[in-house]
Amino acid sequence: MDDDLNSKKQSIGAKMKNKKSWLIGISIALIVLIAGSGAFYYYNQTQSSQARQFAREYTKNFAQKKYSQLLKNTDKNSLKAYGLTDKDPSAKIEKSFDYLGIENIKVSDVKTNYKGGNRFQMTYNADLKTPAGMIKNKRYVVNFKINKKQATVIYNSNLILPGLAKDDHLNIAKDGGQRGQILDRNGKVLAGTKITKELKIVPQYFLNKDGSINQDQVDEVAKKYNATSDEITKGINAYSNHPDWAYTVKSLGDDDYQKDDDGDGASVQSSYEREYPLGAAASLLIGYTSTATSDDVAKDATLSGNDIVGRAGLEKAYDKQLRGKETIKYQILNQKGEAKKTLLYQKFEKGQDIKLTIDSDVQKATYDGFNDVPGSAVIQAPKTGDLLAVVSTPSYDPTTLTSNNNADYPFMARFAKGYAPASTFKQVSAAIGLSKGTLNPDEVIKIEGTKWTPYNVTRVNSDTEVNLKTALQHSDNVYFAQQMLKVGRDTFQSELTDKFTFGRDYKLPITMKAASFSNTGKLEDNKQLADSAYGQAQMSVNPIEMVTMFNFLDNDGNIVMPKLIKDDKKPVVIKDAVKSDDVKTILDDEVGIVSDEDGYAHNLYNEGYNLAAKTGTAETGNNNQNALVSIHDLQNNKFTGIFVVENSVVNGENKNPQADDVAKNAVDYLENTFVNQ
Repeated sequence: MDDDLNSKKQSIGAKMKNKKSWLIGISIALIVLIAGSGAFYYYNQTQSSQARQFAREYTKNFAQKKYSQLLKNTDKNSLKAYGLTDKDPSAKIEKSFDYLGIENIKVSDVKTNYKGGNRFQMTYNADLKTPAGMIKNKRYVVNFKINKKQATVIYNSNLILPGLAKDDHLNIAKDGGQRGQILDRNGKVLAGTKITKELKIVPQYFLNKDGSINQDQVDEVAKKYNATSDEITKGINAYSNHPDWAYTVKSLGDDDYQKDDDGDGASVQSSYEREYPLGAAASLLIGYTSTATSDDVAKDATLSGNDIVGRAGLEKAYDKQLRGKETIKYQILNQKGEAKKTLLYQKFEKGQDIKLTIDSDVQKATYDGFNDVPGSAVIQAPKTGDLLAVVSTPSYDPTTLTSNNNADYPFMARFAKGYAPASTFKQVSAAIGLSKGTLNPDEVIKIEGTKWTPYNVTRVNSDTEVNLKTALQHSDNVYFAQQMLKVGRDTFQSELTDKFTFGRDYKLPITMKAASFSNTGKLEDNKQLADSAYGQAQMSVNPIEMVTMFNFLDNDGNIVMPKLIKDDKKPVVIKDAVKSDDVKTILDDEVGIVSDEDGYAHNLYNEGYNLAAKTGTAETGNNNQNALVSIHDLQNNKFTGIFVVENSVVNGENKNPQADDVAKNAVDYLENTFVNQ
């Protein structure tokens, strides 16, 4: 009995002991499991945090275009699959974005997702701003892994642009961009556009996978477009460093195939060549164009190597308005060169036409009168201020940039160049003296000899009794020096700046220095005043300014500022610069300069015309002289003109004709044919 009881007790004890051991084992296992789960959770959370941090850094660098920072650690196998090395895996992104001209990147909606193991996926949206507009809302996917706190990107061509496959290429297709025209006042073309078709090839589509040239494809395209295989091969080799750039092979003629077929690596694009009907007669005013250079593109992201850019004159001044917009397509092309996807489309917009006040026929008649003699002329419609002709000679052919007279600086715009106005300026001095009451036109002044010693002023005539009329007709320097000394330096200066446009901004699309009567901005002494009275000393006035400040004689004492753009805006007028009676006095005295047989501008005389004029001879040093003439149409008030001939006298000998000689062709046309509209 006792033995059975002891046996039962032992059995119960053993069971209790086993149960205790089992409970302890379970407890330990639970502790290990819980600890392991905690460690796994902690590890996973740490990786996720690192992934999010990497996503922030990556998208920040992407938005700031810090391409070299994007793929600092990239999976080598993924690079190898794309034929890339780990030397600079971001180079392809940078090259592609530079090609597209990406100006700004906006990133949004950045997310990271855990994909199992140590793998993660980042997604974000990006808007890419280009010169042609915005490539919007592209959803990027970036796969990467985290290992030892370091993120490694799995390379894929979609890192450049979503939807870009391994063998795809980005392409910018351009067509159009027709430049606006520059027209004269009557709608005649001064700068126009001739449309031609050009064959272009993109070298990368003619290359085999090993980089060699696919000669069969070259020969096929050459035959189709009536080109030579050598011409196409030359383009492929020329653009070896930029195989995705378009190379112009030839201009296509009317008999050539002109269709733009997909998949052959060639494209037919419109080319717009500039035409200048007046040629050299207007080139220094209108200017010329040429194809944009790499420097142009670097300065202006809206340009490409196919664009036409204004280089000089009004072509340059109004370049942006004239340029317009091309048809532009940002595309993804497949290996065959076929459009797979259009990322961005910009519609064609023709450039703005610019209408000038210039009259083509007046411009040509004025230019032809010079017969290539160096000088300038400006013709103005006095009532409106419209510039009818703005001429500089010699000039150049704007299509070839060549000249028949390179010795006399054919690329210098002489209408914007400062000259001493010489005796033509006596018209202004007479007006100032009359308005201030210091000059009595009827008063006779006795002047002896050809030199006035106190201020070393010389004159060409030897009249002993001089009044305003004889002083204007015989161009008496001494008379005007004495009269302006009566006016005084301060008054003379203030009259020039307040009434006669000195220092005024002419607001013309022509680069020119404002008229100046002194290098220091003021007349330093009475000697300078005396010489300034007859347009010498430090006087510097360009022909556009001269014709403007002299037009008070054609506007009853008002000065009408010049206009070059034809519009409905009223001209700017300096009112009552000179009294009406004083204007009549000066003009009456100047009529004889043309009509009298011994008048200094008698070459302009025609019994059917009624002209007033004032000539001038500007001393330029070394016994050299320029010749000038200011002309006023009293009969019809059609025009005010200024003509300047450089080097009429060289080393004391006559070299070039007088200004009234070169003016005659324009005056005859203006009086007999020109109808001001």
